[in-house]
Parts: sequence; C-alpha cells; structure tokens
Amino acid sequence: MKNIRVITIICAYLRTSLSNLWKTVVLCFILTFLFHASFHSFTVLADERHTVIVIQSQPIAAYGEAIKGFEEACKRNNISIDKIYDLKGDIDEGKRVIKNIKDNKLRPDLILAVGVLATTLVKEQFTDTPIIFCMVINHERFNLEGANMTGISSEASIGDQFGILKELLGTKRNVGVIYDPMKTGKIVSEADLVVKRIEFNLIKAEVESESEVSSALTGMVDKINALWIVPDSTVVTKGALEMILKAALKHRLPVFCTSSAIVKAGALVSISPDYRQTGLQAAHLAQTLLNSPTVISLGVKQPDKLKVTLNTQTAGIIRVDTSPLRSRPDVVFYP
Repeated sequence: MKNIRVITIICAYLRTSLSNLWKTVVLCFILTFLFHASFHSFTVLADERHTVIVIQSQPIAAYGEAIKGFEEACKRNNISIDKIYDLKGDIDEGKRVIKNIKDNKLRPDLILAVGVLATTLVKEQFTDTPIIFCMVINHERFNLEGANMTGISSEASIGDQFGILKELLGTKRNVGVIYDPMKTGKIVSEADLVVKRIEFNLIKAEVESESEVSSALTGMVDKINALWIVPDSTVVTKGALEMILKAALKHRLPVFCTSSAIVKAGALVSISPDYRQTGLQAAHLAQTLLNSPTVISLGVKQPDKLKVTLNTQTAGIIRVDTSPLRSRPDVVFYP
C-alpha cells in the first residue's frame, strides 16, 4: 500500500513537471525500482524461518511421547525443528551438546527442554533464548524461574488429584501423606488448604530419610482411609515403595499418586498429564513465543489434559468400588 501511494504522488508530479518522453522514462525507472524492492522484501519474509531445537534428558518412553506430540503440532504450525538432542542421562554429554549448539553460528530461536537434566543445563547456559521445559517432576525444587523460562507442570493440580479420590471414596476421609519437608513441604502446605474445602482431613508424617518411611507409615496406617504419595525422592524409592504398597494391600488401603508407573506397581489410582498432549501444549506455547518477539516467558502452565490410571486388580483386592470412574473418558484401566 505504501508503494501505491508513492507511485500516485510521483505520477502527479510527472504530469506537471516533465515532457512526455521524460515522463515515460522516469516512470518506467521508478516502477522497476519499486517492483524489485517489493519482490526483495517478499523474498526475505518468505525465506525467514524460526529455528527450534529439542533437548531430552534421556531416551525414555514418556519423553518420547511428549516429543512426538511437539513434532506433530510444530509441523501443523510451520515451525521447523532443526535437531533433537539426547543427553542420555549424562551431564558430560549435556555439556558437549551445549558447546556444539553455542559453536553453531545459527543460534536457535527457541529451545524445548524435556526432563530435569536438559532443563537445568539450558537454563544455566541460555539466558536470552526462550526456553520451554516439560516432564520435570516437582519442578519447584529446581529453581526454574527466569525471564526466558516457560514451563508445563508435570503434576496434576492438587484439586484434580483429590477430586478423583472424592469420586472414589466420598467425603469426610482421613488421608495420610509421608513427605520430606525440604523437598515437598510446599506441596503439602498447599494441600492443607485444598482438602479442607472438600471435607477431607490430611494426616501428615515428616521424614528426613528413606529409613524413616516404614515407621511413619506404621504410625498412621490405622488412622487413615487412603494414602497420598507425592513426588518426593526421599519417599519414592524402590525399597520404600515396595514396603508402602505391600502394607497398603494388607490393610486394604487405597493409594493414589501422580504416576501411572506406581499404579502399575500396585497403587490404586493415579492422575497425571497426558504426555502426548504435553508436547502439543508445548508447541502451542512455542508458537505464541515465536510470534511475539518481545515476549520471552509465559510462566509455568498447568497441563491441558490429564489421564487417570486405575489398577483394577488392586481395586478388587482392597474392595473399592471403581464404578464412579468407569464412565470417565480419560480413564486407563490396568492391567
């Protein structure tokens, strides 16, 4: 439109200032110049593309699902993924990958970091490149806030978790939780407020080491109607989980959590993000950031879509009626 206005002004000038021959010569020159200038601008815009890279901490199935969802949505939205790096759970490999990226003259416009190792490394090394992280369990522990950091939480909200328990067991229930206050104290404090609103009572036991988990459970097992497992690395260990799940079956105690893997090991129910949907959500956030150059952070978002995993074998052993959940479209039954 600007070019059309320029041509109009020039033509008016030519009508009043030059002979017919010179009018024609000058007008042809100007039109040729404007055509090439417009074509050049169009070509630059057409050739411009955003470069996005993906870095995953290690090659596990859940990460793969998230990355596939991200790739799928990026393709639909014309976002090019330049490369996918796998750190293989090795910090030295991570440092090598970071060096390769920095040595490359073409820096990425955005980085998707999948898992805690990838996320902590890129946060430290890329301070002015937009970063989206996902699949980081209990992300609040790792100080991932930053002017260029956007994330998707790997845990369902506490309200969603206790909403599932309420559907299964009703209200006025005593729910036990064993936790290390240094690791998940903030989560448990938040839960205190949530459970009161839905008429539950939270019975808490603090531990500082894995060796204290058994006695903590023994002290509360006769006082609770369900046990809530939070993503706490002091409590969620192979030995402690085996002990907890064995005791829960013995006392017919429903165990709920945020990990489908723990449900497959014997817990009753989990509510967790849909991993493919997490990737789709990350791509949507990427598109927003890439289309808004002045915005480099969107904060940490709750997952768009959740799934409920229910262990029907455990439900039969502890005699819990699972019919309230069977009509939900997001339930996965195991085995």
